[in-house]
Amino acid sequence: MKKRRSKSFLLRREEGRSGWRARLPLVVASLLCSLAWAGDLPHPPKKSNARKLGLVIQVQGGGWGGAAREDIQAVLDAAANELMARLPAPLQAPIVVTHTDGPPVALYGRGPQGEYRIHLHARGENWHLYAYEFAHELCHLLSNHDGHPQAGEAAHPNQWFEEAVCETASLYVLKNLAASWSRSPPEPRWVEEAPLFRRFFDTLIAERHRRLPADTPLGEWLRENERFLRSDPYLRQKNEVLANLLLPLFEADPASWQALAYLNQHPEAARASLRTYLGDWYRSAPLAQRALVSGVLSLLRLEDVMPGDRSAATVLASSR
Repeated sequence: MKKRRSKSFLLRREEGRSGWRARLPLVVASLLCSLAWAGDLPHPPKKSNARKLGLVIQVQGGGWGGAAREDIQAVLDAAANELMARLPAPLQAPIVVTHTDGPPVALYGRGPQGEYRIHLHARGENWHLYAYEFAHELCHLLSNHDGHPQAGEAAHPNQWFEEAVCETASLYVLKNLAASWSRSPPEPRWVEEAPLFRRFFDTLIAERHRRLPADTPLGEWLRENERFLRSDPYLRQKNEVLANLLLPLFEADPASWQALAYLNQHPEAARASLRTYLGDWYRSAPLAQRALVSGVLSLLRLEDVMPGDRSAATVLASSR
């Protein structure tokens, strides 16, 4: 249920769990970014100083296309720090990351030692792709992964919303890594990676399919497209519209990533309407985390789900 993009910009990330589809815009963007920095791409540091959260990430196995596992480790540690720096506690089990030739995925269920398991498709020294894919899959782990109602089953009808949120996580991490590494990289040579992270973020955020059609409010767009998304949550051309619109909500308060832990609390809500699903998220979240959920409800014009308490909502009028 969890996927991402792949190889040095030569493949579009999977469009569905069943397989891959080529996507020309990303191919072009990937080639442009790669060519812009070809020849002088610095190697990442061999020793990461990014583990500040007590989160254990282990890169294992082969298939990484010549990239050193300790280098990949450094990128994943940094991506996790950007997403989780303000969370009160790390995940309670290590994350084992291995390569796959298929779609990136965060596997349901724990491994034999109780570990979380993530497969990434990125390979070679394409550090922006490792960060992009890993942020998406880590977001799924943070979204009440252990209690997810669909472990071992088909996607529930509201899975598309979680997919949109986790695409937002990828955008958030790319943008923040670009900024933090331009100011204070883990090692001096790492600063050269910051522009590539930013270039990739700018390319993604500007993709035409991510924009609402002209003169189409989000509420109207949702009414027209929700039934398709409920049938196939991996329609990236559609759920990435919402991903772009959610980004300012998380940027306004980076601690709001904590709210993901209260998503997918009840299987019956996950299989119900979007209104019921998000209403359950709102009621499950503690007061300190309801601001983010309120903002989402306001964005989607579902304010009536909130029982008279709309003061916490962050309303993005320009995106409606």
